[in-house]
Amino acid sequence: MSGYIAIKGTRNGLRLTLEPETPFRELLNALANRLAESPAFFRGASITLDTSRRMLHSSERMQLENLLALYQMSIIPLDLPVEMRKEVKVVTQPLSGSVSEETMTQQGTTEHVVRDPRESEDTLFLRRTVRSGQAIYHHSNVVVLGDVNPGAEILAGGDIIVWGVLRGMVHAGYPDNRQALVCSLQLSPVQLRIAHLLSRPPEGFEAQQLPEVASIRQEQIVVETWINGHPPRK
Repeated sequence: MSGYIAIKGTRNGLRLTLEPETPFRELLNALANRLAESPAFFRGASITLDTSRRMLHSSERMQLENLLALYQMSIIPLDLPVEMRKEVKVVTQPLSGSVSEETMTQQGTTEHVVRDPRESEDTLFLRRTVRSGQAIYHHSNVVVLGDVNPGAEILAGGDIIVWGVLRGMVHAGYPDNRQALVCSLQLSPVQLRIAHLLSRPPEGFEAQQLPEVASIRQEQIVVETWINGHPPRK
């Protein structure tokens, strides 16, 4: 089954190529087995997804990203010819409190672009309840149209927004995005993390029947009511 996929080392990290005729579910299983064979080797690695032979639907790419996230692997896009690609260096430390800086180099010129880390085209949108025993891992924002049940887990590199009741475990801003938020119509998590900080509800805690937002203020997680359709300003 591993013949359906090819993982090769390059100067810029690993490259993953998918066999074009094989059903995606078989490819995903083959990749899962390959990663499980050497988890220490793959953990934290960067991998280029070569889509020149097989294009992926958004749902397929999402499943692939969730699998790689289990090993803290990051995807480097390879959708353009080499001579047209840009080299992108991301500085993960936030600048000026709420933005990050990207340095882009193309044909010898350097351009600095400042972006709000919450503005992402890679948001994962789930139209379902996340049930006990299920785990969602995504490098960007996660939006759930449904509940997050006790025993469920969500880990996101950006914000986590739950249009429902949040009773599971969530970790927004993984690993060090302090600008991340956790929002829910009813916020009652077993455990809540933002970046490096951890918060648990006190014993006997009763959740408010109002939307709430959790964020980092002065090196601690603060929970506030979502007022008049607007989250608290940072």
